[in-house]
Amino acid sequence: MLTMDSGLAAMHRQALQRQARQRVDLLDDLRAVQNVAQRNFSQREIAEVLATSQAKVHRMLKAIERREGNLELDPEEIILRAFAYDTPREELVAKLKTFAYTFGEEAPYPHEGRIPGSWDQVVAAVAQGLLSEEEFNNVRAAIGR
Repeated sequence: MLTMDSGLAAMHRQALQRQARQRVDLLDDLRAVQNVAQRNFSQREIAEVLATSQAKVHRMLKAIERREGNLELDPEEIILRAFAYDTPREELVAKLKTFAYTFGEEAPYPHEGRIPGSWDQVVAAVAQGLLSEEEFNNVRAAIGR
């Protein structure tokens, strides 16, 4: 692991914020494609409306299909948006406290493993440094975990 001075730490944070903005922008693009596609436009027409290529629209429609059309706001997106755009941390924690979480469960037979819930996104955000331990504990206490 690198030892970073304050200048490198600031550049690292900026890089993480750019990555978060890219992820949020992708989600916004997927929602826009889904919205226009629901109006029965062709891929070429969707591309024209959204000022992109038909090939990109095709890839996004496949991504939407893999998500089974579910593009609802989740804890990961709430956290990414707050991190990317420097939302006040109190506002982030307040939003996370009111979210209706699902919790991971064991996969049913004959599958193996675990099916993650939305709470797992909050746990992952702590591991990624997007949410502090204090913020995590504050949210956890509020939802009774």
